[in-house]
Amino acid sequence: MNASQLLIVRRRHTGNFTQIPNALIRNDELSSKSLGVIVHLLSLPPGFRISIEFLCKARNEGETAMRSAIQQLERLNYMRIVRDRSASGRFIQSRWIVSDEPIVDWAPHLENPHVEEPVLDRPVQGDQGATNTVFVETLDSSKTTTGPEDTPPDTDESPALIMDEADEECWLWLCQKLSLEPQKTRDQCAGLPSSAALDVLAEVLECKRQNSIRKTIPQFLASLLRRAREGKFSLSAGSELRRDLRQIIRRQRAVEAAAEPTQAIVTDRPVADRAQARERLQQMRDELAKKAQTPVMPRGTA
Repeated sequence: MNASQLLIVRRRHTGNFTQIPNALIRNDELSSKSLGVIVHLLSLPPGFRISIEFLCKARNEGETAMRSAIQQLERLNYMRIVRDRSASGRFIQSRWIVSDEPIVDWAPHLENPHVEEPVLDRPVQGDQGATNTVFVETLDSSKTTTGPEDTPPDTDESPALIMDEADEECWLWLCQKLSLEPQKTRDQCAGLPSSAALDVLAEVLECKRQNSIRKTIPQFLASLLRRAREGKFSLSAGSELRRDLRQIIRRQRAVEAAAEPTQAIVTDRPVADRAQARERLQQMRDELAKKAQTPVMPRGTA
């Protein structure tokens, strides 16, 4: 069987990109699913609040498949999940430590930092283990991404919100309906997939229509974005709006186009001055009147 020739269109990026070692990409022990997960994790900013639920939604995978991919990454030494406890043994938080190359000795990275026992005003009911995890990354300046070659990486910048043309139209429409400034709102949604950001805006708009928001629109939006980053957000009121959003926008655009006044037909023929046209018409009438008053000579006369 003849092999095909590979042609690559490669562009130089000056921001919002991630460098991945070829050894990671070509590791034949990694499944395609695990490779997608580790690349996604490496693209996130340090301190990003990560969870299994977030990854399942971001990668469109089930929880069982996602846990299997994470187990393979741990087995191949690309990541470790560390559960931190206080001096009394109480569970405090989890840390996801991710590397773009296998780490044989994880001991320096797994050391449990000193965590103070939290002071509670009253006992907290429920399972204390259901706590959001925290993503922690040790940056390597030779591999970390972002910025021009002569600029140090900005480790606090979240990945920008990237949308295709159709999502962009939905985004602008939702921002207009909510009276939100599109670029400022885009910055607020940095780090989220475009589908998740649109879900949040659709939920806010539908809740606004139902008068169920007990705070300002920006405050409600910020609370939903925080839940989305924690993997706790799911569409409820705005599910139907989100499903039919593109159809609704197309229908509205058609109605707006039909309501616009018909534009005048533009031709290359110059438009005559109305005064000149009236003057010319009067001259023609005068000439016809003179001809009508001229006596007709009888036949046979010279």
